[in-house]
Amino acid sequence: MNPVRLKKYAQVLLEIGVNFQKNQILLLQTCTDALDLARCLTDQAFAMGAKDVIVHLEDAQIEHLRALHCNKETLKELPEWKKESLDYYLCQDCVQMSLMGSYPTLNEDVSGENLLAKNASNNELRNVVRKHIHAGTLKWTGTVYPNVNWAKKVYPELNEKEALIQLEEALCKMMRIDDESDPVENWHDHCESLGKISAKLNDYNFKSLHITSELGTDITMDLVKDHIWTSAADMGSSKVKEPYVANMPTEEIFTDPDYRSVNGIAYASFPLMMSGKLVTDFSITFKDGIAVDCHASDNEDLLRDALFKNETTRRLGEVALVSKNSPIKQMNRIFYNGLIDENAACHLAFGQSFSSNIKNGVSMSDQELLEHGVNVATSHNDFMIGTPETKVVGITYDGRNIVIMEHGDFVI
Repeated sequence: MNPVRLKKYAQVLLEIGVNFQKNQILLLQTCTDALDLARCLTDQAFAMGAKDVIVHLEDAQIEHLRALHCNKETLKELPEWKKESLDYYLCQDCVQMSLMGSYPTLNEDVSGENLLAKNASNNELRNVVRKHIHAGTLKWTGTVYPNVNWAKKVYPELNEKEALIQLEEALCKMMRIDDESDPVENWHDHCESLGKISAKLNDYNFKSLHITSELGTDITMDLVKDHIWTSAADMGSSKVKEPYVANMPTEEIFTDPDYRSVNGIAYASFPLMMSGKLVTDFSITFKDGIAVDCHASDNEDLLRDALFKNETTRRLGEVALVSKNSPIKQMNRIFYNGLIDENAACHLAFGQSFSSNIKNGVSMSDQELLEHGVNVATSHNDFMIGTPETKVVGITYDGRNIVIMEHGDFVI
């Protein structure tokens, strides 16, 4: 990435993503492919008055070799010191940032059971961060950075060099970064646009939603009472008291469904990377709030493992609305990365809900959240259902049907 764009990438992540403040600690979890960005972030954070920058580094090639050669019992192990180290900094005046790579074909030679074992330990470590997120005490953001393996999957018609350049261009466009304009100003404008839609949704105070698509999705759900629709413009209203943007890029507006009320079938509109492999052409069926069945063309076992792990993972934890006119969708590519693809299409998630999406939720105990219909789980898995003909209807408490989206775009 050229130096101008690299500096802007770091700037927007610090100023908009985590809204970094003087004397804070930046906890940076990064893949080795993003080291140039990690160094730039470190330099800029100290220039902004950072107390310290702590970097936790992981190499995808080494982790692939571990997954290939270790047994599943070893891969499941997560030393306590790793969790303690993470928690130590998160308990201070700290912001957390993840620089993630995507490696769609790297683990094709690894057994499914080894990938599941490794994913279990990764999720356990991620739950250390989730604890602070759901307590409303952490400013955090996650983003992605290009690599050759990912680029060749997204642009198979190009050679490695050309594919990497094209993926870099695409990611910069998603991040509203170019050589001329101010990305911070671009993001303020974007957040303002999303905030206008979330405000309208909150004004309606819908009782329930009905979502349909031409793929066959036909699903209904109540929304938790006193729910809050949240966009990039709305993060930070909990205990941190400062705005931040949790995922970059982002195009979604999301809230909590009442996990007890979900009925119908949802058909995926994008493949989903799970435990290092792609689950394709899948559907999930819900009855009275519980997932009762699922089917997939490829790697159904990975989907079933994540979905049917326990009672809490079988419940919905998020419903998110994304216009088909999002700049990511307009690129007409599947990016084989959850963070990117979820911002190209409406999506659902099974597992953990967000306590910040219900009034006073960050002050509630797990039991209180459950009593309000907010799911409490140890994992969160997004899957995309949005299509060019998605329709979303909101039903008000007085029985009115309000069309929120039609033909894949907002109409409110």
